[in-house]
Amino acid sequence: MVPQKNKYNLPVGYSLLQTTLKSTEFLNNPIQFISKSMVVFSGTYTASLGINRKLIITQDPGFIDYILKVNHRNYHKSELSTERAVQFFGNGLLFSNGDYWLKQRRLIQPAFHREKLQGLYNIIVSTIDEYVIKFPTGTNIDVYPLAHELSFHIIVRSLFDIKLSASIMEELSQVFTELQDFLIKDINQPLRKLFYPFTGSENAQLKKARRLREIFTAIINERKASTESYADLLDMLLKSKYEDTGEAMTTDQVIDEMLILIFAGHETTANTLSWLLYLLATHKEILQQLRTSLKDSTVFESLSNEYLKAVINETMRLYPAAWMTERVALEDDSFKQFSYPKNTIIIPFFFGLHNDKFFWKDAVKFQPERFINDPILAKSKHYFPFGAGPRMCIGNNFAIAEMCFFVFAFLKQFNIEATMQIPVMKPLITLRPDRVVLNIEKL
Repeated sequence: MVPQKNKYNLPVGYSLLQTTLKSTEFLNNPIQFISKSMVVFSGTYTASLGINRKLIITQDPGFIDYILKVNHRNYHKSELSTERAVQFFGNGLLFSNGDYWLKQRRLIQPAFHREKLQGLYNIIVSTIDEYVIKFPTGTNIDVYPLAHELSFHIIVRSLFDIKLSASIMEELSQVFTELQDFLIKDINQPLRKLFYPFTGSENAQLKKARRLREIFTAIINERKASTESYADLLDMLLKSKYEDTGEAMTTDQVIDEMLILIFAGHETTANTLSWLLYLLATHKEILQQLRTSLKDSTVFESLSNEYLKAVINETMRLYPAAWMTERVALEDDSFKQFSYPKNTIIIPFFFGLHNDKFFWKDAVKFQPERFINDPILAKSKHYFPFGAGPRMCIGNNFAIAEMCFFVFAFLKQFNIEATMQIPVMKPLITLRPDRVVLNIEKL
């Protein structure tokens, strides 16, 4: 029952003064800080964003399931994470809310069904094959920027299967990286905004965002004028029609969704692949077992390889690219003994839940077989690699296919060895490694 008379029973946690005093520690290493707080406060705690606004952070799987699925209609993405992002990347699925979000989700979802995605498999595989041929070998190679570049090429080629010039591809990649980095700093260092009128840095980034839209507008206009047949995501977006009106999206709407697909679809996969290669390099017996399981397979058969899927699932458990998410309560609400007012922000802490020894035996160990011994784990309420509920990542099937195809192609060509370097987690919008330095040898 929702509490009456504005009397709430918030989880224990940090006061406004304590939150302020600990803000530097939080910003320096949010995962470490939140993880320590989870131990102190038994998995759920409150922090203060101001005198009248609270933040609840939780790794309780029941609470997370309640927010994302059971009572999802009472929760939107908060303005803290969306308002600024919309200025740079548009009002696509990731940042929109309410009726507009639902309308767009229903329109776009069919394009990402497994059956539809099969038309993109040849594009993904050919892009990977072209890239793997040029993959560097030798000692002390940082694979993270290589995985980042590859995943960017895959999502761009899947969006519009045309040959873009090297200069345009480089410009797209550079602008996306700069806009993402600016957005992260903008969120983490709010006082920076005070200096934008003097530095001009905000206007410079908005100019780059407009440049992205110019490039995509030219591609869309060229596609609309073409009589050729395509099987890429742009073709699917342009052909999608709203059920109620039979109309297609406007050019601006198509661009919004294209920007979001690139924004959300390349770095997350690059992160997971980088962590995966590191984990394989440091667990030789698992690497060998994976090689053996793929020995007599074709690239497309890798999609149904049980052990490969388990390796990917276990990597996403230990290092979830979406290490947290956030929602804001539209109305007063309660969960179990807790109750809280509208406008409370809830942070599901996926990283903490995925590494919680209460739910995972030998939680810190890389054990892919756990997903084979217990197939239900991949769909359990304490595993959220792609979120959950209606806002679950629309590209989850695309990401899995991309990772399967890459691992298959890579292991057919190369052997990897660990080095002394241990990657450091960088929990930004996604959970990046700082570097993943490996020795790579051609087979």
